[in-house]
Amino acid sequence: MKIAIFVQWMLCGGVENALIALTKKIAEFGNDITIYMILEKGDFVKKIPEQVCKKQIPMPEKIRRSIPVGGSKIAIRESFYKHQYQKVIYWIIRHIVNKSKFAELNINFDKIPKLQQHYDIAINYHIHSPFLVRYLFEKVSANKKFTWIHNDFETTQYDVRILKKYLDCIDQFYGVSKKLVDEFIKIFPEYENKTKVALSIVPIEEIKEKAELEYPKEFLGLSQNITKILTVGRLEEQKGYDIALNVCKKLIEENLKIEWFVLGEGTLKKKLKSESKKLGIEKYFHIVGAKMNPYPYFKNCDIYVQTSRHEGWGIAITEAKILGKPIVTTDFAGAREQLMDGVSGDIAQINKESVTKKLRRLIEDKKRQEQYIEKLKRENISNYPEWLEVFK
Repeated sequence: MKIAIFVQWMLCGGVENALIALTKKIAEFGNDITIYMILEKGDFVKKIPEQVCKKQIPMPEKIRRSIPVGGSKIAIRESFYKHQYQKVIYWIIRHIVNKSKFAELNINFDKIPKLQQHYDIAINYHIHSPFLVRYLFEKVSANKKFTWIHNDFETTQYDVRILKKYLDCIDQFYGVSKKLVDEFIKIFPEYENKTKVALSIVPIEEIKEKAELEYPKEFLGLSQNITKILTVGRLEEQKGYDIALNVCKKLIEENLKIEWFVLGEGTLKKKLKSESKKLGIEKYFHIVGAKMNPYPYFKNCDIYVQTSRHEGWGIAITEAKILGKPIVTTDFAGAREQLMDGVSGDIAQINKESVTKKLRRLIEDKKRQEQYIEKLKRENISNYPEWLEVFK
């Protein structure tokens, strides 16, 4: 089959990691796969399998530059982060005069050509990109069209109902957790029969192998009585790093011996480093940057912590489970589908007080840590879900 997958970009992130795993798996069935990006950007472009073709969505470059990929807020923050102040002003003005609820749709679609190639299956891999939702509807010819749901709608305040006329062409909606599927069906009950759960593919053996390749240099020389905490994710508001900073400060004030390591890049990097200095915890809260292979950090940390305000599933949680790490996570969509609170991990409310309480208890209770590790060892994580059959 000829399959086209449409994405925003290929930054280091859970959604992109899941896409890499998906393309590897469906390529094994002999499919001809092309990944189309709005912007060919991000470290994960290099991780796209050799047998998968990669292209930018064909359009005039002037139009491409006018698309605020990820929305106005991200475009503004990213331009500010790069000291591109003229662009900051440009995006702010564009946002003010925006004719559409979604900034990504405030462009001239008439100047974007239709894709010439016809496909057996065409996939919008991110329903939270209004541009891709409309592009799949208007510009792509395919026997079947699928759309992936990687995030919730309530917490993100993403009014997907505005895009209804474009979604009617979709043959199948795939949500990466049951909670996302339930939420989507509540919004669109008419789509119930063509919406199903599609848990992301996780390359279990590859993760375990990569975890053994090195020992993180940042962990060298640390005393055995220090608890090494790890968080992985883009440095954006969604991930709740402001919560993590305040939790770290509180635990340090309580004389707990911890060092907190953050893997990721993003528009909040400077701000987070500045805030850690203001809080006086820069010696304990380390922003390491993005890592093409984060798994040695997972393997050699003591506790994995996720402070996200919203996630669809939380692939980093799955990766921490595979490598047998005690976990503290906030209660985003999908968290309770991955962990049983107090049995295989700790689920906190999305605030600094709750995360602090759960993390402090886990740090101090070694038996609890061992209990979680033993429970995770007995879990069966499938890397071949039944929904893959549609690609055979």
